[in-house]
Amino acid sequence: MDFPSSDFHLWNRFREGDSQALGLIYRMHITELLSYGYRITSNRQVIKDSIHDLFLHIWLHREKLSETDSIKYYLFRSLRNKIIHNVQTPADPSPFDPDFRIDELLAETSREQQLIEQETRSGQLSRLRQAIDRLPKRQQEAIQLRYFHSFSLEEISSVMRMNNQSVRNLLHRAILHLRDHFEIASGLILSLIKIFG
Repeated sequence: MDFPSSDFHLWNRFREGDSQALGLIYRMHITELLSYGYRITSNRQVIKDSIHDLFLHIWLHREKLSETDSIKYYLFRSLRNKIIHNVQTPADPSPFDPDFRIDELLAETSREQQLIEQETRSGQLSRLRQAIDRLPKRQQEAIQLRYFHSFSLEEISSVMRMNNQSVRNLLHRAILHLRDHFEIASGLILSLIKIFG
């Protein structure tokens, strides 16, 4: 798929009401958003609802959104806030028109298809993910943001609402935990850091 070279231009097209740009943003980020959501909560319905709420919200309020040159950072931060809100206030009635379906606006993309594609990754990465799944949720989230989504320490600090040193400590503890307690080969972790670090 041909993605625009600049998040800035794609985001501005979307803000101007281009539904194809919204569909493209959705397709580009849905797999990573689902994966990131599972690092915050294991409740699949909350994750799906939060992603739906997020895309509905940004479409309905697109003209008021600020410019960005990192759509992924914007979506991740917004999704985290949505998930936390939805976990804290379950069954909160939606203020939006219940007949409005974001799915009709977005290009047809099957979430199940995206999950299947994600599960077909290499065996080593799969084993590493299983080990990461055993980490505490905060360590999982930090590892996900840093090594799988290439967020800077400053961006992680902002998303997780922690200071920079706390993020460093969290990542350090997570990597030590992977090495010591899950018997993952050091070379595998080092290759992850080289690829995603």
